Amino acid sequence: MRNLDLNEIIDKISEYTSDIRYSDREHLKVKIPQFLQFLEEQPISKRTTERIAEDFSELKKMLNIDRNTMSWQKEQKQILLTLKTREYQGAFGYFEILNKNLTEKKYSNHFIELANEWYEPRGNYHKYHEFFNTYFFEPFIELLEWYFRESKIEQEKDYFSREEILKYENNIEIFEIQLRKLGFGQQIIFDEADEIKELILGLNKKN
Repeated sequence: MRNLDLNEIIDKISEYTSDIRYSDREHLKVKIPQFLQFLEEQPISKRTTERIAEDFSELKKMLNIDRNTMSWQKEQKQILLTLKTREYQGAFGYFEILNKNLTEKKYSNHFIELANEWYEPRGNYHKYHEFFNTYFFEPFIELLEWYFRESKIEQEKDYFSREEILKYENNIEIFEIQLRKLGFGQQIIFDEADEIKELILGLNKKN
């Protein structure tokens, strides 16, 4: 697949997530890995997930400890206490889904078992599925969408968010208006400006 621009990435992720939300839980063992692979293959989404790992590095470090120790239950409770915002819940959901995906052989209800591992919901697998969506998948998607919509560039390899793109488009339009007022406007300049508006959807700050 070719590299998609920001608008195309957002549309594609919307398709994937809608399919996953309403999928039978047993099919998630195929659909979630495919979704994660898509995020990894596309430069914009790949850099976005890297930023999540960087911005929530302490939480990621807490989750990467050995879970076979006697103290794991205590540490598990401590981790849950750190999830005080929806953003932290989203990063937590992403890290745990990603970790679960590392298992080569995936079984029925593979991903929704996370609900039982962390929250012990009372009920059957339908309840596990509900908890998985509520505490893992949905917060992760919300966090991902926030980066696409509002995040600010921090490094040259970062891509522009929708908010920043609108700001630059507005600046270009103001520039074009000033050129026309001064009588310097030439069609080639306006064509170049329109091309920049299109390119900024798929280029990072450095490029």
